[in-house]
Amino acid sequence: MTTSYLWREFTAVFPAVLILELCRYVLAAGLVSALIWAFWRAGLNARKIQARSAGWANYYREVLASVMTVFIFAATGFSMYLAVKSGWLTIYRDLGVRGPVYFAFSLVAMVVAHDAYFYWSHRAMHHPRLFRWVHRTHHKSYTPTPWTAYAFDAPEAIVMAAFVPLWVALIPMHDLAVYVFMTWQIARNVLGHAGVELSPVSGKPSHLFGWLNTTTHHDLHHQNARFNYGLYFSWWDRWMGTEHPEYHARVAEIAKRSRPGKKLGPDTTKVAAALVFTFWLGASQLGMRTPRETTADNWTTMGSIVQFRPCAAPQMDARYRNDPSSRRSTRTEHLRYEYLLRTQVWRRLTA
Repeated sequence: MTTSYLWREFTAVFPAVLILELCRYVLAAGLVSALIWAFWRAGLNARKIQARSAGWANYYREVLASVMTVFIFAATGFSMYLAVKSGWLTIYRDLGVRGPVYFAFSLVAMVVAHDAYFYWSHRAMHHPRLFRWVHRTHHKSYTPTPWTAYAFDAPEAIVMAAFVPLWVALIPMHDLAVYVFMTWQIARNVLGHAGVELSPVSGKPSHLFGWLNTTTHHDLHHQNARFNYGLYFSWWDRWMGTEHPEYHARVAEIAKRSRPGKKLGPDTTKVAAALVFTFWLGASQLGMRTPRETTADNWTTMGSIVQFRPCAAPQMDARYRNDPSSRRSTRTEHLRYEYLLRTQVWRRLTA
């Protein structure tokens, strides 16, 4: 790879990957924050985990640290992109190559493996010799917020980002599966730091869903760093004896003081619907579109570019590509279709 080639690829791809990572974080944390605000008086105030609340200085520190994490994640994604193009990593696009069963299995296996990777790397970061340099920034958020999700020190961000290329080096992945995984991990990360119990807990141990971590599970880790190292599941904490001894009692307490069965008022529901619609618009416009010809009509994800095509996509022959008026006409029709679609969605949400 020549320097000019790397620079051309960097200027064409890295901005898109950076925008995607930033929007993924902002939209996930912003959406959860907005929903908590919208449904606060409808019952979420009774599900607040800690009595204290985070101050504006905490939010500022968390967002600032998260921006650095976003840059590290984007750099990892760009490096994976180059590795895939060079044949060092395998991220395929054609679902027929390995079939839907392999797609589903590889995605589920990736989630389970990441949970184990997170538990043991997270627990290692709490070693006295590592904590100060690797994990201290994250635990400055004693009362976590949705914006705490990416508030890492640089070494921790590198360790967190390293999982995806390490996994793909061992297991070939469909590019859409990688995209789904990245969306899953930020969603669960943000929910774990929400500060409000968002899981449908009843206060009774569930044999069916008891292995899924709740918001309270990770919130207790921020209160007492000796327990609850897991991310998605409670398996490793149970097996290794690191589950907080008061975890189930705390969950039962929150379930008891919350008001189950209370219906949301129409105003609150409409506010929440409007917020969801607004964030959906932002995601469709900002989060994924790539800026250059090398990735045109594609959507970027960590290490690959996912290509989506409509069922009846018009063929773009040489005459279309070379005719500016034809391109403008097609773009106008596309914008008109998007406007009509979003108008219909908005009317249904606010009906």
